[in-house]
Amino acid sequence: MAYVKKKFAVILFIFLVLNFPMNSKAEKSPEAIREDTMLMFVGECLEVLSIASRREESARQAPAIAQVITKEEIREKGMTTLSETLEMVPGFYMAQKEWGTLPYLRGIPNSVLFLYDTVPLDSDTSKSIHQLDHELSLASVKRVEIIRGPGSVLWGPDAFAGIVNVVPLTGKDFEGIETGVSYEEPGDHKACFVNMGHDAGLWDGFLSVSARRGNEDDSTANLVRYWKDMEIPVAPEDRFGRERPDHSKYVEVTGRFSYNDWLTLTARTSYNQKSYAMTNSDGNLTWLESRELPFSFFKLEGVRNIDPTSAVRFTGYYSYFDPEFEIIERTFDQNEDTVYGELIYDRSFLAGRGLFTGGGSFRKKDIEDALVWEDYLPELLESENEDFLPRIREEDYDSELWSVFGQYTHKFGDMDIWFGLRQDFHHPYEDRLSFSTGVSWSLSDDWIIKLLYGTAYRTPFARQLIEEKEPELEKIKSLSCQIAWEPSQKINLSVAGFTSRIEDHIMEDPYAGLSQRNHQDIQGVEIEGRWKPVKQVEFSSNLTLLNNDGPDETYHFSDYTYVRPDGTVAEHFVDLEYPFDTGPDTIFNLMGTWRPSDRFTAFVRANYFSSRKLIFPRGEGSLRVSGVWRLDVSTTLKDVFNTGLDLNVAVRNLADHNFETPGTYHTIEGEPFSVEVMLKKCW
Repeated sequence: MAYVKKKFAVILFIFLVLNFPMNSKAEKSPEAIREDTMLMFVGECLEVLSIASRREESARQAPAIAQVITKEEIREKGMTTLSETLEMVPGFYMAQKEWGTLPYLRGIPNSVLFLYDTVPLDSDTSKSIHQLDHELSLASVKRVEIIRGPGSVLWGPDAFAGIVNVVPLTGKDFEGIETGVSYEEPGDHKACFVNMGHDAGLWDGFLSVSARRGNEDDSTANLVRYWKDMEIPVAPEDRFGRERPDHSKYVEVTGRFSYNDWLTLTARTSYNQKSYAMTNSDGNLTWLESRELPFSFFKLEGVRNIDPTSAVRFTGYYSYFDPEFEIIERTFDQNEDTVYGELIYDRSFLAGRGLFTGGGSFRKKDIEDALVWEDYLPELLESENEDFLPRIREEDYDSELWSVFGQYTHKFGDMDIWFGLRQDFHHPYEDRLSFSTGVSWSLSDDWIIKLLYGTAYRTPFARQLIEEKEPELEKIKSLSCQIAWEPSQKINLSVAGFTSRIEDHIMEDPYAGLSQRNHQDIQGVEIEGRWKPVKQVEFSSNLTLLNNDGPDETYHFSDYTYVRPDGTVAEHFVDLEYPFDTGPDTIFNLMGTWRPSDRFTAFVRANYFSSRKLIFPRGEGSLRVSGVWRLDVSTTLKDVFNTGLDLNVAVRNLADHNFETPGTYHTIEGEPFSVEVMLKKCW
């Protein structure tokens, strides 16, 4: 009965909002206000984003600490993956792991809500499944929108420490055909893409196809057999051999069709298979694993203007995620289906000084065969174990989420003040209220100050949902302040400080389960600046400094299993403690761009991140690896041989600096020296 009341409350809220009395005289529509905002930036390279208040606005004026990376920047700097793009942004650290990239933002791992055209890319079964590397092609990307700080009020669960939205190209952005091929060494990587766009006035369409193949791990595995008949493991003497990971493969198709600026259909489907090797903490056993992350979604958007001051927008999508994991020679499949619907109402008040965005949404997720590991795999792979296989459960579950949310912004002279609330009604876990507020004060044309406070939460891991009746949700309270100075288009400087409090914090180990609940306090400073001394040269840099206070993480482990005289199996448990992992506490980027002509661009980046810890359950303490300096260079030459043919050469780790970085259970080699050559042709 209570659940029915929650649904009724959502429907009633939407009804009341849509029927709110309106006075259209002397007021501006949300679209007109957006256009006025753009007019203030005529002559500048306007960086527009849409995720801060669910409407397009400049990053400078947005009610958030926001940043936009454009398609031109992505290509000019030789970025080929989303992880490479984000590691140049203050606050982000993209940790290299055997299976891909583990993202950190403001010292918190797996804390970012990743979106593709506002559709979530992440998985509910595990917070460490991401599409940050070649699983997501940048060939069809128009811009990347970034918010640092909680964003649950407008985006719901998992907008914890920030939001990243990948915006694809449209037929209005690109007309014609563009093809591209690339080759990278080491690894014999071959890639290609085709972009096609057309603007017919009343309608426009865009289609992109990309593919990639290469060897991403040249390790050699010595443990090649383990699962025998699903009852006992293979005999120790028969487990060993020599194998190398297969080539990794990636295919992606994206498309977008829009009719008369009021109806839009977006679709994306991708298939990828990444092969890699894992090594235990002693370094004596290495085995092969692979990840397949097929992902597809279909999204429909509609916009209707009610009158000059208000509009209604509808968004609905269906996404299908089918992860498949192979561990040695055994395969595990999972399925995750999501249905989502959202209705948003926009209205302006008082001649455009007040803006309201509110609405309601419904989301349903169906999960099949979520993996729950009861034992610690690396330990059971040892030769001493001849009798036991890891205990693994594959569980099905579903979840529903009804939400009501609203955000109001009001302009008082040079000051914008906003306030937002969101109530989420969950099934099967607890309901949650999210809150945000802030003020943006334009002291002059040169100076702007933003002060923000917000709360957010994360949905539980699959194991939490399965084992706890109503699990406590991990939550964050974050206070941020940003001071930005931009006296001209040639120079700008921004300093942002923040303090975050995490409560009911839980860490996840791939095989060993969950840590016990904990709390952490994280403080940090993010400094970035840009200087253009002459038209042809531009310098930019950013610095992130972090500090963490809080108790150690505690894991409750079954360190061994034994058989009683009566034949029953018993477990022995022990508590182990490890420090909280914020990644490096210092991250620095120094970048320079040289454009001596319209045809040639050179980009160079020096990157430093300080020492990091390898923290893994059942390890004896933690292992610290030293800080690293890296040097990357990219050059672009346009109209090579004939008009429309562009050449890009990207060199990573130019100094060929050999270094180790924390893997899952053992240190792994850092990214080596590599060269990628790409040719692009517009037809």
